[in-house]
Amino acid sequence: NLDLFVIGFDNHIWTTFWNQDNGWNADWFPVQGQAVFDRDKQQVAAVSRAGGNLDLFVIGFDNHIWTTFWAEHAADRPWAVILCRFQGEAADANREAPVASFFREVFTPGTGGLVEYWRDVSLGSVDVTGSRVFDWVEIDIPRIKAGGIGREALIDAAIRAAQLRGDDPLSGFHSQIAVYPHNWAKEGAPPDADWSDPVWGQYWIDGSADGRGKVCLTPPFNGNITAHEMGHGFGMNHDVGPDLTTASDYSDPACIMSQNGSFLLTPWDVGFGPALCLPHLVEKNWLFPGRLYVDDSPWMSVGATVPLAPVTHPEARANLGIRLRNTRADPAWDYYLEYCIPAGWDQGVPGGPYLLIRRMVDIPGTGQRPAYLMALQFDQVVGAGATGVEPSGNVRFTVEVTALPGPILRVIAEAL
Repeated sequence: NLDLFVIGFDNHIWTTFWNQDNGWNADWFPVQGQAVFDRDKQQVAAVSRAGGNLDLFVIGFDNHIWTTFWAEHAADRPWAVILCRFQGEAADANREAPVASFFREVFTPGTGGLVEYWRDVSLGSVDVTGSRVFDWVEIDIPRIKAGGIGREALIDAAIRAAQLRGDDPLSGFHSQIAVYPHNWAKEGAPPDADWSDPVWGQYWIDGSADGRGKVCLTPPFNGNITAHEMGHGFGMNHDVGPDLTTASDYSDPACIMSQNGSFLLTPWDVGFGPALCLPHLVEKNWLFPGRLYVDDSPWMSVGATVPLAPVTHPEARANLGIRLRNTRADPAWDYYLEYCIPAGWDQGVPGGPYLLIRRMVDIPGTGQRPAYLMALQFDQVVGAGATGVEPSGNVRFTVEVTALPGPILRVIAEAL
């Protein structure tokens, strides 16, 4: 094996590789992360201290030594994607070819699809490289009987069909996605019908994640829905709103587990994004070590002034998240503060930039969930800012855009 590294014209580190079985990789691709370096003055040093490990070192723009590492299999989470026909259903190239093409492309490294999405939004903690799209199988359930049987039954049928053909969609995969190119068990559903329709509900083909972390997908097929359901497979739940109940599911404006804030991504021209919210990153232990500012009580009496950069800018010399414990509440709970800019996987979030204010809430029967409380919107201009009071904790938050490179906000929290 050979690995090459270079600082590209965009000042990101790029890499490619060679191995004995396949020769050189088809193209260069960027190393995960957002940090940039001086391509004119610096070089990357690569060290392999043991089999299955690589360490990179480079001098940053701040004249400090920066490093990152790779460990074989540490972040591997490949998925088995099974393309499904119903029993007795004839092949239909017009319907099936675009579906197969989409999933094969978005799970291929270097296309800017779901491999790069999960690498970026998990901050390198999840790598779905090695995912495999299994060609069309015929399941043992006719289409007319697929309505109302539930996603778990449809997923299990897909796995059985692949195994019967001699494939193994279980070994070596984090989980499975069953893909069905129909929404209904028969034709003729009204355009506005859904699972709750009193007549057509019985024919609804249930596309979503099941309680085991496996996924059933039905049209439309895009990166937003697929990543959301994969998020369930990685153990994440829906976000809720200020009422702190499941009645406000999907309330967060900038988190894939609410599915808001998507944008059209070429070459597929379907929805992708947004990224993950800060509480999910902290809950999964995916945030970079040492980049979360934590205050477990003193701020409530003396206030807190904290520099904050977007999670997507780890090169900034500031915190990437803020957690403030509200000890006046019983039981106590934490504020999570995130600086969100409409760029990268969050480019579809409307109206930003924002300071997004959230908390975690324990909902009986569903467990811990992030709860979106409010946002402070401001102009991305030095000296601009905003202020507002979050009513559930009676806390005034103030933000100001600084001139520090990053970008970096000054965040002030005052318990009233």
